[in-house]
Amino acid sequence: MRNRKNMEELNSINILLIDDHHMILEGYKNVLSQLELDNVELSIDTADNCDIAWGKIKNKNYHIVFLDINFPVQENSIILSGEDLGVKIKTQFPKIKVVILTVLEDSFRLHNILSNINPDGFLLKGETTSKELSRCLEKVITAPPYYGQKISRLLRSEVAHQFSIDETDRIILYQLSLGTKTKDLTKFVNLSLRAVEDRKKKLKEIFGVSGEGNKALLEKARESGYI
Repeated sequence: MRNRKNMEELNSINILLIDDHHMILEGYKNVLSQLELDNVELSIDTADNCDIAWGKIKNKNYHIVFLDINFPVQENSIILSGEDLGVKIKTQFPKIKVVILTVLEDSFRLHNILSNINPDGFLLKGETTSKELSRCLEKVITAPPYYGQKISRLLRSEVAHQFSIDETDRIILYQLSLGTKTKDLTKFVNLSLRAVEDRKKKLKEIFGVSGEGNKALLEKARESGYI
């Protein structure tokens, strides 16, 4: 089984940085490479899309993954978003520590990420300095979780959401955004047409557009960073 030792007992920690912007990847890598940890060497790899990242994760013993959420969906992509990738990592490789780094600031979206992934670290790019990125890594190694200030405020707030949006919902939203008709959505998700229609109804309730059409639903989903 992977990661039998606690990370503070390791001599080398393998890190994977996942973001579709190469300059951001280089920035993260430079900051983390300069971090000095007692008797621990950092080995840092990068990936610029979710499918490549998943291939690397399956073939190398990573201890920590830094993960962006929004990625442009490429033709024949297996994984539609960083959120879906985060869920796969937590499900199939639960010992890997996942740190989310995102520009998203929509409260519902952030709550949904927290609920679905339960990350070991969570930072908003807009408020993250090199010092905080280093602090986050140190905390995740020794005593996770580490959340940035806005995420911490969100957790302390009384905002509660009855619903969460899962991978099937995101596939439905993505296919609708491509122009796929509702009756054809059953080709992309393992649901009956009735179940698909129920999902769409629930999504419209979540986004506050009950009784409206697909256009209103997709507009709200875009505003929240789902597509």
